[in-house]
Amino acid sequence: MEGEPPEAADEFGSALSPREREVLGLLIEGASNKEIARALALSVHTVKFHIAAITEKLGARSRVEAVAIAVRCGLMMA
Repeated sequence: MEGEPPEAADEFGSALSPREREVLGLLIEGASNKEIARALALSVHTVKFHIAAITEKLGARSRVEAVAIAVRCGLMMA
């Protein structure tokens, strides 16, 4: 399977807010919503909101697919 074009990383990267990028980084590390909330001093509800925004912006159907897209297009390193 071929990766996303280089422009995709720029497009996705600019679409995500700095906080969404932090949440995505923790998702890539395998953190649960509760662990992300603790690490970033957020409520679990806010983490869920950020994950929903991330998956929508990346065109993903799940958090796992969002991680795969982010890594495949070079947006974040695994």
